[in-house]
Amino acid sequence: MLPEFIGKLHNLQTLDLKRSLVRELPVETNKLHNLQYLATYYTIYDRNSNFYSRRGAKMFNSFANLESLEKLFNVCLETLEGDGFFIELARLKQLKKLGISWLKPKHGAALCTAIEQMNKLQSLAISAKGEGFLELQSMSCPPVFLRSLCLRGRLTKVPNWVSKLQNLARIGLHWSRISDDSLKILGVLPNLLKFQLTNGYDGARLHFRKGYFQRLKELALRMLNGLNRLTIEEGAVPCLEWLSIGPSPYLQELPWTISRLNGLKHLDFHNMPNSFARRLVPSEGTDHWKVEHIPNVVFYCTNGSMQSALVTRTSFKYTGQSLLSCDLNSSLI
Repeated sequence: MLPEFIGKLHNLQTLDLKRSLVRELPVETNKLHNLQYLATYYTIYDRNSNFYSRRGAKMFNSFANLESLEKLFNVCLETLEGDGFFIELARLKQLKKLGISWLKPKHGAALCTAIEQMNKLQSLAISAKGEGFLELQSMSCPPVFLRSLCLRGRLTKVPNWVSKLQNLARIGLHWSRISDDSLKILGVLPNLLKFQLTNGYDGARLHFRKGYFQRLKELALRMLNGLNRLTIEEGAVPCLEWLSIGPSPYLQELPWTISRLNGLKHLDFHNMPNSFARRLVPSEGTDHWKVEHIPNVVFYCTNGSMQSALVTRTSFKYTGQSLLSCDLNSSLI
């Protein structure tokens, strides 16, 4: 915990508590009139999904004196009940980066109202309580300079205001369970460079249509457990350089259009079925022609706390501490 005398550091500009054991900020922090950077999150690793998430510290309800804040992440709202916190939050007009965790559905509208007041906001991360719903549809005028957006929680569909984010360069949707129609909103964002979808889609087919994601360079389709068909039309994702897929246990093959993505430099798969891997192996794989132009094609497989990888064009590699062999006739370990 922080000592109470921290409130006497009137010239303090940076308070960095990342990865510490501090879970709650004292009310004396409100006296730090010149504070610009406040980071309080700690990282949680989910071994099943091989995914890191962040959870913030609890913050006092009154922080109106912190009007110099430019970065505030992550604030945990686990015990929050009223809307007073969001009234105070709306006063932080200088915020460029904001992270909120454990947002309850009943507070979604109040958060949206506060965010609409942040004209300088460039980075926004919002996490629901567990895998609960994110009620974020009520925002009508999102910050126009927003470049990075991360949403963790059930959405059912991408909020309509996302279509107004013409400067958005990076978006991550985790546990969102969006529909295929949401790609109509995301696919036409003119400056989107990175898109990560983790356990965010329940459908059997995912369709990237011609003209979608014209500037996208990085695409991650992780933990799409129901996916059995991936379609990428010619003219979609033409600038893609990095693609990550898996686990998707029912996906049997890559779309043939992968062979037309001449700029693709790295393709990796996580915990995919052996039958999928065999189709891409050099010399004997029936689908190797789809990926033979890609410099790095890597298969990762998690076995307990260990990970190993097969690089199909070069050699067997292990991403941990030693070199291991790989047998496609049994399992990728």
